[in-house]
Amino acid sequence: MRVSAKVDYALRACAELAAAGEGPVKGDRLAQSQEIPLKFLENILLDLKHAG
Repeated sequence: MRVSAKVDYALRACAELAAAGEGPVKGDRLAQSQEIPLKFLENILLDLKHAG
């Protein structure tokens, strides 16, 4: 099954956030640790936020 880069990055970001436990996680740290372009990650996180 093929998934888009956006879906791949979203899943990786969610996994990283879940592993971080409680408290905020900086976007730049998340982008760096998962090797996701920061602007692309910001757009993905906004989409996830609006989706609920």
